[in-house]
Amino acid sequence: MMLRLLLVLSLAWGILAPSAAQSVIKILQFDKAAGIIDCGENAGLRVGDVFEVNRYAGDFVYWIGRVEVVVVKPKMAGVKTLALADNAIIQTGDVLELRKRNSDPLLEKPREAVKTAVATRQGKIETVERGAATPSWSRANPIMLGFSSGVLQPLFDVSQSLGLNLSVQIIDPSNNEVVRQIDMSHAYAASYALQAYGSLPFAERLALNLDYAFAWLNVRSGVESSLLDVGVKASGSLMKIGAALNWRLNGRLQLDTGVGLFLPQLTVTGGRQTITVSERQWGVTTSASYFIPLGAAVWLKPVLGYNIFRDDDAFIHYLNFQIGPSFAIKKP
Repeated sequence: MMLRLLLVLSLAWGILAPSAAQSVIKILQFDKAAGIIDCGENAGLRVGDVFEVNRYAGDFVYWIGRVEVVVVKPKMAGVKTLALADNAIIQTGDVLELRKRNSDPLLEKPREAVKTAVATRQGKIETVERGAATPSWSRANPIMLGFSSGVLQPLFDVSQSLGLNLSVQIIDPSNNEVVRQIDMSHAYAASYALQAYGSLPFAERLALNLDYAFAWLNVRSGVESSLLDVGVKASGSLMKIGAALNWRLNGRLQLDTGVGLFLPQLTVTGGRQTITVSERQWGVTTSASYFIPLGAAVWLKPVLGYNIFRDDDAFIHYLNFQIGPSFAIKKP
């Protein structure tokens, strides 16, 4: 009788243990290259097991990375990172799928991204269809939207006109003589700017970047005081509409080079009279940006840009530094 009972228990363990090892396993905690999962020795796990890390999003499962078990406890285990998808971070709640034991992860493509269609039935996730691996650039180059804010800094002495190289003349109406002349060609200092952009990929590392930038030009205090002394106020702005070729060097660093339409404008108000002067100039722009992951499809993007456009016989040079969030809205 005892022998039969042991035989039944052995068979039951042989049937249940593999299924336990294949049950849903999730990340409890993860920090940089190591973390903790919610299953351990009681579920059949052991040191050396390799898992694919997936994330469920709607009707799809996205490959995030690959981990290996390095420490096993009865109800939990410690894992380390073997590979990560571009711009991906392993997070609490990500789901693990056990690979074949004794497989060599270094012999397989560490950057494959398998997208699996899933269906939900009675609260359980079941695999319906497994597609081919998607190219890595589809993760690195999604269609993106973003906005940012920062500062605009003119370079060189002549660039302080920012394309508004003019003077404000105060005329005595009694004799039409110029009683004072205020030079606005060096009137502007570091200014506050906003920018919005969209990026459309068309190759593995290339995308078309369209942007709109607006800066409120900061009039220097000395020039502003001179204007106020004669009862005049001045406010300036600079708009830029640009199109650039975006080249992604790696998962986070990218360079942009393109053309821009620069639209500086100055409004002078004195008494009941308002005068607006505007220009329209073509120029070039180049920038470098770095993506700092905040989530599965959100990045913090600091940008350093260099801009140049022609103003009569001179060239206007200025730098812009901006930072803000970027969002992936669709995979190409």
